[in-house]
Amino acid sequence: MRPVELMIQAFGPYAERETIDFTQLVGRSMFVVSGRTGAGKTTIFDAMTFALYGRASGSLRNASDFRSQYAQPELKTEVDFSFTIRGDRYRIVRQPQQPHPKNKTPIPHEAILYEWEDGWKPLATKVNEVQERIESILQLSYEQFSQILLLPQNQFRQLLDSNSNEKQQILQSIFKTEAYRTFQEKWGERYSAYRKQVEWAVERTRLKLLELEDEAIEEVSTQSIEEIQRWLDEREEYLMTTCDTAKTQKQLYATALEEAREALEKAKSLVTLFKEREETDRALVIFLNGESIRNETRELLTNLEVAANIRPVFGRLQELEQLVRRLTMEEQTSSTKLEHLQSSQSKLMEQQSTIETDKEEVISRKERLRIVDEMMPRIKERATLVTLRDRLMNRAKELAMFSKEVRLQELQERERRLVDSIKSEPSERAVDAERHVDRLVQLASLETKARELSKQLDECERTGKDVQRQYVTQQEVVTTFTQQEQLLLARQLSETLVDGEPCPVCGSRHHDIPQHEETVTNIAERDAAVARLDDLSTRLIEARADYRSLHQQLEAVRQELDQASKDIQFNGDVTEELNKWRTRAELLQREERMHQENERTLRQLSAEIRQLEQERRQQFEERERVVSELEMTQQSLYALGQSEETTFDALQRERADLEHCISMLMKQVEAYDLEFETVKKALWKEEERLSLIREQLTEASKQYDAQQTIWVNQLEASHLTRERYESYANQIDKRTMIREQLQREEEEGVRLRHHKQMIEEKLKNQERPDLHEMEMKVKEVAECSEQASKQLITAQDALSRHRHVISEWNTLREQTAQEERKLETIKLIADTGKGINPQKMTFETYVQTAFFDQILHAANIHLDQMTSGQFRLERKVETAKGNAKSGLELLVFDAYTGQSRRVQNLSGGEGFKASLSLALGLAEVVQQLSGGISLETMLIDEGFGTLDAESLDQAIELLMSLQATGRLVGVISHVQELKDRVDARIEVKKSRSGSSIQLIVE
Repeated sequence: MRPVELMIQAFGPYAERETIDFTQLVGRSMFVVSGRTGAGKTTIFDAMTFALYGRASGSLRNASDFRSQYAQPELKTEVDFSFTIRGDRYRIVRQPQQPHPKNKTPIPHEAILYEWEDGWKPLATKVNEVQERIESILQLSYEQFSQILLLPQNQFRQLLDSNSNEKQQILQSIFKTEAYRTFQEKWGERYSAYRKQVEWAVERTRLKLLELEDEAIEEVSTQSIEEIQRWLDEREEYLMTTCDTAKTQKQLYATALEEAREALEKAKSLVTLFKEREETDRALVIFLNGESIRNETRELLTNLEVAANIRPVFGRLQELEQLVRRLTMEEQTSSTKLEHLQSSQSKLMEQQSTIETDKEEVISRKERLRIVDEMMPRIKERATLVTLRDRLMNRAKELAMFSKEVRLQELQERERRLVDSIKSEPSERAVDAERHVDRLVQLASLETKARELSKQLDECERTGKDVQRQYVTQQEVVTTFTQQEQLLLARQLSETLVDGEPCPVCGSRHHDIPQHEETVTNIAERDAAVARLDDLSTRLIEARADYRSLHQQLEAVRQELDQASKDIQFNGDVTEELNKWRTRAELLQREERMHQENERTLRQLSAEIRQLEQERRQQFEERERVVSELEMTQQSLYALGQSEETTFDALQRERADLEHCISMLMKQVEAYDLEFETVKKALWKEEERLSLIREQLTEASKQYDAQQTIWVNQLEASHLTRERYESYANQIDKRTMIREQLQREEEEGVRLRHHKQMIEEKLKNQERPDLHEMEMKVKEVAECSEQASKQLITAQDALSRHRHVISEWNTLREQTAQEERKLETIKLIADTGKGINPQKMTFETYVQTAFFDQILHAANIHLDQMTSGQFRLERKVETAKGNAKSGLELLVFDAYTGQSRRVQNLSGGEGFKASLSLALGLAEVVQQLSGGISLETMLIDEGFGTLDAESLDQAIELLMSLQATGRLVGVISHVQELKDRVDARIEVKKSRSGSSIQLIVE
């Protein structure tokens, strides 16, 4: 950050506006601020710090006390500070809370931040937003700014004497080491999460073993791995023996069932043959009863064959009969049409004389039309000149007077009145009222946000309590499932024990079987209950995290609300106050709009007046032109002289009538000619058509008579009448189907007789079996076989379940062992990163020590120069006591004594040298690393008075050597030697009416 210009107004001891233009320090990197005690030297640094952070440079001054007692009441206290950083230029205007010159309501604290982009453009307009943007731009908080860039009066040892925590925050902000802190925190979170995962893996491994349905498994699961493995082997051997026994029993029943089913199938086949014989007998009876019907069908087929032979003759006869009938109808229609056409031709011949008269009338009217066309141009020219003369005379009368003269005078009068009314400027109070309304709106918004967060916090608390209750209830459900599963396993084992035989678990031959209630454990329900418990645990953790987050947000909003209330000095009803100020702002805005509206109206009136004056001039010029044109028209009419009395309009009407009459007559003649020709052609065509039809009708009649004779002869030869033929005609095409149906029926009779003979041979000496008795026997054997199969499946499922659970248990056991080893590694990394190590140093601090060692190396170069090699700053490497963080504390090595001691033991002058060296070293390292922080300026308030002559020379030489680096150093000092050696000075002069500033560059 490098200052460009500082303007202070009514600030501290400065009654008026004072400006310091730092651009005049061209080529100079050091300036001294000098003046009498109390003149306001430190106030210059206060103004810079106040502009940036809203606070004074030292801890003994308050920003609310910056109002100058020398200033006039109407002059606002304000600081305007512009600076550059990394090539960008910024400007901040800030005013502290101060009394209002006209009422008791104080003017609130305000700040506006600008950025230069072809002009000043606002970046932030609210105090909180400005604070955030400044810290983001400078990458320094107020405290870090006061320790690094500014060495305030009596506080220059802050950075030197700060503890590890304070230095850690400074280095974190400068070198962006939050990523390393986040890295170490993530390893801690990873360890916590992974530890829960491992704990659940151990429990999951134990629960997997409990899935074995054995009452002894609960006790066995707590024993050693070797004992568990031995018990599992014995249990597997027992289950294998049970499977072998069940398999043998199943095979015996399967053989018996197969034999019973074979006997049943043979009996069913025999019963089927008995049924087929009965059905065949019934079918033969039906076949014999239908013999008479088949004889009638044979006779019908004979008659149909005869009818089929004479059907073509009858078909030809029908075709000729239809042809004669159709030609007769066409002859009648054509004769009627021919008579109608002959009548039409006679009527047209009667109209021929009238058409000849119309043709002569057309020739006469065309001649009159030619004469009218020759007369029209002369009549038209005179009519045009007369019309033009009349129009010009009327136009000359209209232009004799300006119609808008009265309007022009009214506008000129209104213009004079508006000029008088807008001489006074509108009030600037509207701007102040709008600012106050914005601050009240912000305050109301904060109150609304606080209420919403409070409601969300209450809702989150209720949700958390509800999840907590569900979690406790679900824990009880999971515990109940575990107990039920243990009881179920114990009961299953007790059912397999026999007195006198050894127990497969403990080997005892005496079995004390405990009494217990009947329980049923569903594995799926148990797994669902455990999953539900895990889900509730996660929801409970999330609810607690949400509650903490909302509580922090609410506290932050409340603090912001308190600060906003203090800024505007108001604690009443915000809504009422906001409405009042909005009303006041609206009134002031209406006054402003009225003023602007008057100015806009004045501009419009002036433009309209100029327009009317221009129209008046144009009207005068046009009147002169019209008079000249009227004179020329009169001369043309005189030269043309008198013409026919007929007007042009009358000729136009006559011409239109002639054209219409000619058109109508021509249409009538053309229509007559067309109709006459059409009738003539139609009459000739119809005569030809009638002659052709009559010839065809004569030929068709002859053919019909001949075919009728042939048909009668065919009927007589076939011994049929026409009525019997027509009754057979519809069935002629079906004779093939009838013949095939008759053949199928005869073949079916043969098949039935043959089939009955075969069945009789198969049933010879056979009795009908009892199927019901045999089916009952098969069912009984099948039930026994099914029971044996179920026993085998149960035994196999138990063995498969045993092996599956053991396989998963071994896999989980290996995975758990791997996860436990990985957990140890994660814990070691997390503990080391958090500072649980011999050095008590976190990972972030370890990285910061590397940067801090570079800073100390650069600082010791300057300290060696100012102390002639006596002192050297060192980082304390010993571990702090207790839980205190270490790694960034400072010691000073004294070459005269050969020992190190705490920096707090340095004298005032020695401490100033060490602080100055440390600040310079920090600035150099930051610039070398090209981080986001720009340390181009250093401001030192006093401190040189504690140095002796030799030390003062060394300090001055050191500061003068910084010119080569381009860093700007500002010093407040009373030391005359320092003022004499620096050629750029800011002189602060004190007077009874306040102080003033003068920049002197020699």
